[in-house]
Amino acid sequence: MNTDQKAQQAKRRALAQAQRQQRQQLKKAEVARAQLNKATQKLSTIEATITRLVQSEQPAKPPLSEQAAAKTAEDRQALVIFNPKSKGAIDGNYSSKQILACLRSYGIVGELATKTSCKDVRKLAKAAAKRGVDLVIAVGGDGTIEEVAGQLIGSSTTLGIIPLGTMNNLARSLGVPLSLDDSCALLRTGLSRHIDVGRVITADNPDGVYFLEMAGVGLSAHALNFGEGFMKGQWVKLLEALGNAFASNIDTVTVAYDDEAPLQVRTHVVTIVNSPLFAGNMFIGPDAKMDDGVLDVALYGDMSKIDLQHHFRMIAAGKRVDDPRITFRRVRRIRVSSSAALAANADLEVFAPQQVWEISIVPAALSVIVGNGIGLTLPVESAMVVPPLTGPQPIRATANGVVG
Repeated sequence: MNTDQKAQQAKRRALAQAQRQQRQQLKKAEVARAQLNKATQKLSTIEATITRLVQSEQPAKPPLSEQAAAKTAEDRQALVIFNPKSKGAIDGNYSSKQILACLRSYGIVGELATKTSCKDVRKLAKAAAKRGVDLVIAVGGDGTIEEVAGQLIGSSTTLGIIPLGTMNNLARSLGVPLSLDDSCALLRTGLSRHIDVGRVITADNPDGVYFLEMAGVGLSAHALNFGEGFMKGQWVKLLEALGNAFASNIDTVTVAYDDEAPLQVRTHVVTIVNSPLFAGNMFIGPDAKMDDGVLDVALYGDMSKIDLQHHFRMIAAGKRVDDPRITFRRVRRIRVSSSAALAANADLEVFAPQQVWEISIVPAALSVIVGNGIGLTLPVESAMVVPPLTGPQPIRATANGVVG
């Protein structure tokens, strides 16, 4: 047997061994999947029972005032962080008294803390996590929720949400109903998931800044600098109005995913998505899940400002765009570098330009009470009410009257 024949024989043996290993591993994977499916089915059955029990105990009359009902051993204590400047509060739809009363009618005794500043919210939430508060309920829009959530990461404290914001992207993604009564009923179930958060490393904060929705490098950070209109459904209009602000040449950036070899791409923006919805209920990451342990990255290769305007106009209208210049990846970590310093953002927070950005996922970092949300791989399918992906919660009839 000559040298070539020996080499071929060695390759055949290696192939046969790899195939045996594959069959063995496949069998293990199939067993694990069957066990997971069985456990998931059992979980769904238990959660359906909890949902039915909450439905059966719903108050048959309007919620009592928070002073009217005596506390019981079954009541759940919670810190309620209320933003009086959220849309639902400013519009006069809900007051802090109404919110506490509704929570009380569902067996949750809330300690009210009113937001006076972003710094104040972070301080309140951090202190609650430190002293082991079981449940912290953020009452407001996405910004308030993100401020609270950032201080609960890695703690035993669970986040609850009563959405009173303009867009309510997080509530929609996590399956939290948009009406007060329905969101309180969901909180009563106590059904939670551990969701992922993203982390951006900055020169000023080597420990990282967290985000729930989306981070971006390049254009998205510039747009955020033009105000909250970006987050309130006007991204496309802002892009159109900025004119010469983005007339510069497309940057060539180097992108490295996880432990892979780096690649180069010419792009105005890189989006790194944790939640499917962003800004004006835009499906910036239509397949993104908040509990899958990865980030959804999009590179917009060689797309001009006009091309980007068209793309974001389409997804803002709820359309799914198939453009071969846009490449998607699911990764645990991404490194974006450029010879020119680029700005970046993490949700609403904008950072000074840097030449290198490192963004990663922190899996299962935050416990949140959730419903049947599109942003979950394991949604609560028995949830009583599902929020719409855009627009207000549909009006429905209940034992208490009309909810919506």
